[in-house]
Parts: sequence; structure tokens; C-alpha cells
Amino acid sequence: MIRLILLLILVLLVLWAAKGLINDLKVLFGRKGREERVTPLSDELVKDPVCGVYCAKRSSYKLKYNNKVYHFCSPQCREKFLKEVGSS
Repeated sequence: MIRLILLLILVLLVLWAAKGLINDLKVLFGRKGREERVTPLSDELVKDPVCGVYCAKRSSYKLKYNNKVYHFCSPQCREKFLKEVGSS
């Protein structure tokens, strides 16, 4: 009886591993697999021109300068950018 239970557990583990391997091979060869389950980001990331930190576009501190919108991670970076641009 115990041998039968152990055999059943072994078969289930092998099937589970085979399923994961098949999904990985589908992803590797360009077929749809795990990427279908990935939730897309709801917001675009933008790079702060002062410190280089990436932050969410929706929550960034914005500045329109010379008809271009700049995104900053903090008010301090925004002020530093204004000082650098103002001195040049």
C-alpha cells in the first residue's frame, strides 16, 4: 500500500516537472507560455535627468521647458535642474 502511494506521488511529481519543462520550452522557442500570465505595468517609467533614477510617469514631478516635458523623482531634482539650466 505504501509503495502504491509513493509511486503515485512520484508520478505526480514527474508530470508536474514535465509540464513546467514544456512551458519553458514554449517560451524559449517563441510560443505563448508564461508571458501570457505576466501582468503588464500600468504606468510607464521615466528617467530623472538629474540623478538618473527611474520613476513612474504618473507620480513624477513634471516641468515643461523649451516645449519638452521633463520628469523628476523629487522636487529637489526639479529645483537642481532649474538651477543648472538657469545658470547656462
